[in-house]
Amino acid sequence: MEENSINREKSPLRQLRENRSLTRPQVKQLIGVSERRQADWESGKAMPSIENIVAMARLYKVSLKTMCRSLDIDVTGVPDDVLS
Repeated sequence: MEENSINREKSPLRQLRENRSLTRPQVKQLIGVSERRQADWESGKAMPSIENIVAMARLYKVSLKTMCRSLDIDVTGVPDDVLS
């Protein structure tokens, strides 16, 4: 059983958090989301609100498209903003 947990891949959302060297308790302090809720997002059991997606994008310093992809949201055909 322990071997399965070692071989299991980390979710993209968890990887984004860990790439910034943040723990769930730190994210809780910074954006006010419980560790349980974060675990549910990272496991795919729940979907964060758009406000929380934006907060995590800021915190993890990634684009909203990257955040959406990490949550398995299809962004195919969504244009990038073009500054005029």
